[in-house]
Amino acid sequence: MENKITSGIWFVFIGMVLLLHNLDVIHFNFWATIKYWPLLIIIVGINLIAQNKTFGNYIKIGCNVLFLGWIFYVGLTAPKTDWSEQLFNGKNISMDNINDDEPLLNAVHAPLDPTVKESTLEFNGGAGKFELQVEEGSNLVSARAKTDDMGLNIKTTQEADKQTVVINAKPGTSKNKTNTVLIGLNPQVDWHLILNYGAANFKGDLSSLRFKTLEVNTGASTMDLTLGEPTIGISKIDVATGASKIYFRVPKDAAIKVEYTSILSKNSFEGFETNESGIAKTANYENAENKFDIQLEGAANNFTLTRY
Repeated sequence: MENKITSGIWFVFIGMVLLLHNLDVIHFNFWATIKYWPLLIIIVGINLIAQNKTFGNYIKIGCNVLFLGWIFYVGLTAPKTDWSEQLFNGKNISMDNINDDEPLLNAVHAPLDPTVKESTLEFNGGAGKFELQVEEGSNLVSARAKTDDMGLNIKTTQEADKQTVVINAKPGTSKNKTNTVLIGLNPQVDWHLILNYGAANFKGDLSSLRFKTLEVNTGASTMDLTLGEPTIGISKIDVATGASKIYFRVPKDAAIKVEYTSILSKNSFEGFETNESGIAKTANYENAENKFDIQLEGAANNFTLTRY
């Protein structure tokens, strides 16, 4: 009976906190409470000592209520943060780095310079829906928001035949995932892609794009990408994410190696002949001249790789 009472207190507490947090009645910083986990050992010890003792039931209930009260206080008073950002091993997600004094536009672009052979795109976004596509034309890169509730700005730098483009997408007051941004990349150059975004939906068809590196830093999101055959040696893909669903579609003959250190995650790799602990490879990986090297980091993810 005593165990049922204390268990019931825990279930009621967790359920109420999750409900109020999801309804935006409170903002509970779950990450801030993690460092107090040793107190759980103390609570378990007190429960064992008080078991079958006079007034033991009251002691157990009192200690558990005090502990949960402290956790509730910590979670409410800790600075507001996106808990998923803590899962990326120090990697930075720049979702709110836009200076409010900078102008935000509905559409931005960087013209294509014929002398540019290699380009880097850093895209920073918060909540929303982002679509990446390949676009021929006079622009190196372009971005357009479908609604007025999403602002964009762009910065470019160039050194010799290399150009760097930074695009920031900042949602308005609603911050919902219906805010859509279309991003177009010119296939005439070799790309380095850095995608930093928050709780969003991200999809794209990069089957005709040449890229040397693809870095994805996100949390609590969904990504759906179609890739083409690797054509420029080793194309490196680094995915650091938490509580996300990642779908990659790659050609059936592409040579691929996946290294994963993800925690509490579900991984599905279609068409891999060898699958060792933490490493999965296609049969043609070792002898292939052009290949994908994929590294997965994070927790509570669902990563699926299919072939077409």
